[in-house]
Amino acid sequence: MTYDDSASQTLGTAAILALSQGLPNFIGHPVAAAISYLAGNRVFSPTFRAISINQWMAHGCTLTARQLRQAIRKVYQNQGRALYDFYHNLDRPEEIRKFVKLTPRFEKMMNECMSGELDQGTLMLMPHLSGFNLSGLYLAQLGFKFLTLAIPHPNKGYAWQNKLRNDRGMEVVPLNMEAMQHARQRLQSGGTVLTGIDRPINESDHEPRFFGRKTALPVAYVKLALKTNARVFVIGFQTQKDSTTIVDVSPQVEFEHRDDPHEELVFNAEKVLKIAEQFIRLDPSQWMMFLPVWPDLKNEVPTI
Repeated sequence: MTYDDSASQTLGTAAILALSQGLPNFIGHPVAAAISYLAGNRVFSPTFRAISINQWMAHGCTLTARQLRQAIRKVYQNQGRALYDFYHNLDRPEEIRKFVKLTPRFEKMMNECMSGELDQGTLMLMPHLSGFNLSGLYLAQLGFKFLTLAIPHPNKGYAWQNKLRNDRGMEVVPLNMEAMQHARQRLQSGGTVLTGIDRPINESDHEPRFFGRKTALPVAYVKLALKTNARVFVIGFQTQKDSTTIVDVSPQVEFEHRDDPHEELVFNAEKVLKIAEQFIRLDPSQWMMFLPVWPDLKNEVPTI
């Protein structure tokens, strides 16, 4: 993301924060959606192009130019609504309880983590789906403690959001060597760690397939899980039309050892990404990834 793109998104976020404190949902949701769309809807911006690639892939590479433009518009609108819900309810715990629901399968996994009786740590892996911020606040309210590994080298906007999360009971740290060591210790002591799996990295010797195409997505979490013998689950968030977010979890993902270290990382990462695909396909417009996961495909995407 360029500086200009980052600045425009930060300005949009700040505007949504300002209005979210006073406006009720029936006004705040459409206004926040409009602000987010206007702040980010620049056809030639890197963010717009990234969303177009990601949405085209998530929809099975079948969208026409008009359909793709509609899908991108929905992404921006969903982002605005999600930001409004997050900021509007930061200090309204009773409202958060109304908006976030846990599936029985997620509750079971969470209760196991909180019981203190596990002899293994738990690694939760997630694609960036709409509603994850609000859900994080709710899980903190419930007393579910987990270390969240966030993006490395966050800009001012991301750092500010992380502070808001941490001030309200979450534990969010930028991903670096120190944080990875902390995560390893947490898992080895039976604790819980959460990290994203769908944010591309600049340089990688591994190219796990995602939606059938090679990507530069991270695989370090595979090594982390194998070294600590942690349980692994993929987390999904789905926001309904009434703004309720459903938090779900996959069955436990069984990682496998391989003689070839490279093959081991890619093979197990693709296991995780296959499950993430299923969560994203439920509603691709809720996939909040604003960096190009497949930058080499830009010439294949319909021109808007």
